[in-house]
Amino acid sequence: MPRLIAVILLVAIVVYAFIVALQMDPRRTPAGINKWVWVIFTILPPVVGSIIFLVANYVMNSKGRPPGGPRRGPVAPGPMAPDDDPDFLRSLEDELRRAQYDKRLREHEDENGPESS
Repeated sequence: MPRLIAVILLVAIVVYAFIVALQMDPRRTPAGINKWVWVIFTILPPVVGSIIFLVANYVMNSKGRPPGGPRRGPVAPGPMAPDDDPDFLRSLEDELRRAQYDKRLREHEDENGPESS
């Protein structure tokens, strides 16, 4: 019985590696090896070739990902909160500058009186 389970497990690994090799993008193959070479490599030396392919594919695909699992979708570029948004902060500074300028202008007019034109 344990031998049957081992054989079923090995066949499952070979079939899985074969399917993954067939479905992979030819531009993103592990170690830069041609897609069809990987497909043949998973069939000819079945167990060893499949395991090598699966490990190489996993290592290649996990290099660009952050730790903590796969990404769920595209991350929106830019700040998430208003206090992190440089444009929003700049507009607040401009608003504050205008308010201070208006206040100084009113104070200057109060000191000198209304100007006659």
